[in-house]
Amino acid sequence: MFQFNVAKRKVVRFRGQNKVIGGLTDKDKIAILLYISKEFANVDKEDDLFQTVLNTCKEIFEADNTTLRLYDGEFLVPVKFIKPTEPPRRNLKPGEGYSGTAFVNKNPLIIQDLTNSPQFIDEEEQTKCVMCIPLMQKDEVLGTLSVESDMDNFFITDDLEILEALGSQLTLALSGVRLIEGLMTARAREAAILAQLEWDMKMGRNVQSQILPQDLSPWNGLYFGTYYEPMVEVSGDLYDVVRQGNSITAINIDVSGHGIPAALVTMAIHHHFRRCVQSGLGLSEIMEELGESLRGQLPESTYFTAFIVRIFSDYSYGYINGGHQKMLHIHSDDLTIEELDTKGVPLGILEVRKADYEEKQGKLSPGDLLVLLTDGFSEQKNINREEAGTEGVIDWIIQEKAKLESGNQKLFMKDLSEKFVQRFKEFKGEAPNGDDLSLLMIQCNKTIRDAVPYIKQAKIANSKRNDEEAYALALKAYSIDPSLKENLLFLGKIHYRDAKYLESIKYFSEYIETTGENTAISHFLLGRAYYMGEKIPEAKRSLKKALSCDHSFAKASLLLARCYLKENARPKAIKVLQQGVKSTPNNESLKQSLSRLEDINRKAVV
Repeated sequence: MFQFNVAKRKVVRFRGQNKVIGGLTDKDKIAILLYISKEFANVDKEDDLFQTVLNTCKEIFEADNTTLRLYDGEFLVPVKFIKPTEPPRRNLKPGEGYSGTAFVNKNPLIIQDLTNSPQFIDEEEQTKCVMCIPLMQKDEVLGTLSVESDMDNFFITDDLEILEALGSQLTLALSGVRLIEGLMTARAREAAILAQLEWDMKMGRNVQSQILPQDLSPWNGLYFGTYYEPMVEVSGDLYDVVRQGNSITAINIDVSGHGIPAALVTMAIHHHFRRCVQSGLGLSEIMEELGESLRGQLPESTYFTAFIVRIFSDYSYGYINGGHQKMLHIHSDDLTIEELDTKGVPLGILEVRKADYEEKQGKLSPGDLLVLLTDGFSEQKNINREEAGTEGVIDWIIQEKAKLESGNQKLFMKDLSEKFVQRFKEFKGEAPNGDDLSLLMIQCNKTIRDAVPYIKQAKIANSKRNDEEAYALALKAYSIDPSLKENLLFLGKIHYRDAKYLESIKYFSEYIETTGENTAISHFLLGRAYYMGEKIPEAKRSLKKALSCDHSFAKASLLLARCYLKENARPKAIKVLQQGVKSTPNNESLKQSLSRLEDINRKAVV
């Protein structure tokens, strides 16, 4: 089926259980997603689309069966599957079986051994391992897609991630297929079909909007303003922001063309961009990966441009351009404007290497503003056929910024983006949009220059054990800007030290949520505060996250075992310690704790 080779999984028996070795590589996953987007874009019948989904799941997941169910208002009806089952599939009520559970909870699930979960299957059903995802259209669930194996422990978490991405593209492609099928019967049912087509395209827009950052909360004194508008219901423009503790990486892209084919490509770019950032790649490496991974899989004559900027905790930034609209740096002190550009070419046309792209650096001062936008703004024409132009766009931003700052020290990015878009709409009047639109504004909060001295003074006071002054100064900085990561971490630590565990939980939670830091130590600090605050379920969740980041983190293993002991779940505590000793065999604390628990367990059995 595929025009490329993907790594195959091997299943071996290990300690009485199946264990998957190998399987899809990250490169395989990106190639698969791009292949799916290309194949889905070329399907024009609903039944063919469903068959393509089944064939794809069988190939990439090596599944024994795959079942697609659609909700008819009462039941989840099996509309397509690879082969019949014994007993035969039946209509399921919401909440019934693994499909009904995924439908009601609106969350994907993976069950490694169904023999241990008989509530999810019918009697005599042979499926042993399953992944199941809900097919979402905004908040509405259209149905479910389940991938099934007759062998237990056959699928892994990475498989579920690919299945979720496939489900998102299936839901978007379904609107396009229905559009085409509707056009084929429009002569007979023109009025009704037009209404259906409009609904289908809106459904596609809702699905695509799910991959846009829904709530761009502040990051370490940086505030965001955004705008996104397709020329038709779905768009080939996209922005995204990825937080990584000590930095954020933002992208603005523009795919050639419009409508569903371009929208499908944006979803593949979105997924690949996030994987590249989370893998720790540099900006030029990301450009190369985006270009080379996507080039062979893009629909014919399709290409895209991209501008990427990475901002660090000290407000220095690096940026790189792949044939995109220049980024604007508006300096707050003197309102000078830099139009930032680098050497680089659009992606998807020719073979590219990281050496083809130039990376440059800059620095944000308090109050400065970065603007990334697609060319739909500057190239828009009004009813007199006059083009807005880059100068016009810059003037709108400067003028609206000055109006909002008049009499106010703090500028809210949401207000500025809304005022800018209002000026754009006033300019074009009744003229239709000439292109998709995507806008991302990033401002360095002007008041951080007031907050930072308080943080420094608070740390000095803390070092001298002047606790009351340290609290007062840190909380003063927090009242000025609650997103400053250094201060959130400091507040979390001093509240924990002083046994103010609920307050410590608040600040550690805000630190992780605001910064996007996904490290073992950050999750451990929060888990420890939860534990001391007698919030054991929350403590377990955070400590498990810490161990997923670093399975050799002995302190997290010890504290998680204590959580289970608090719940009188000694076997689980022993299992945690056994896993910890296996990961760090030289850690004496783990070995001693495990030995004591195993002795207690043996005596209890005797």
